[in-house]
Amino acid sequence: MTVITKPSGILTKQVIINPPQLEFEPNGKQACDEEKIEIQPEWPKRSTGSGMCCILLGAMMLMFLGFVVGLMLYQQFMRPATVRRYQGFCSIPIPNDIREIVSTVDEEAGEDFVNALREELDLGDSVEKISVLNNGHRVNFIHDFNDNTTGIVDDERCFIMDLEPELVLSPELFITGLEQGGQFDVSRVRSNVKAALPALQELSRAATELAAKCFSRPIYRLYRDEGVVIRKRSADDPKHDYIQFSGKHVLELKIDNLPEILAYEKKIKGN
Repeated sequence: MTVITKPSGILTKQVIINPPQLEFEPNGKQACDEEKIEIQPEWPKRSTGSGMCCILLGAMMLMFLGFVVGLMLYQQFMRPATVRRYQGFCSIPIPNDIREIVSTVDEEAGEDFVNALREELDLGDSVEKISVLNNGHRVNFIHDFNDNTTGIVDDERCFIMDLEPELVLSPELFITGLEQGGQFDVSRVRSNVKAALPALQELSRAATELAAKCFSRPIYRLYRDEGVVIRKRSADDPKHDYIQFSGKHVLELKIDNLPEILAYEKKIKGN
């Protein structure tokens, strides 16, 4: 028999060994063999709202981090290869012969070459900027493959025309040929064009490089009367107005109505 002298936090449980035999203490409490069971105080229930917010916030942060890492990997490994930029000077020997193939690795020009065309090249992914140094006079040619336009930037005026792939080599092939010492066709060809009047008021938004260069200059669009026909030059041809090399042929460009353009500009300035 166990005597309980005072109330406690221990709950006793009766263990029945033999046939039930109940005994009572004078105070009315049941006496029995005991197995102690501890009663823990009941804690107040916590709110789960803040916990759920933390879990959701953590999951969103993980998703965002995964998205950023995936985007970085895509840009690193899946983006298309771009052509590296090429800048430098180029000297193109101009042959006497109608048809001549020269290599960029040749250091000396033979007797067949009367002079050389010197150019400053700035070739990018889709825009070729070629500054031609012709008898001390600099003229900038801009070939925009995105807009399929060719611009000619002179000191006093600008011209714009359709880009002609039969005369202008793509930047990728042009750069590869220059770096690997490839062979280029430098035979001279002649192209006669006419400028439309009046001058253009603005350029296409796509031709951003050309628009920046031609700011505050009159701009004229060039057309061919006979379509895109490139013919070999003749010794009897009059002097060209512009000359350039863009990977295919040495182009001599003649603007047939240039005197008309000069008269137009003189009249505009007089007004």
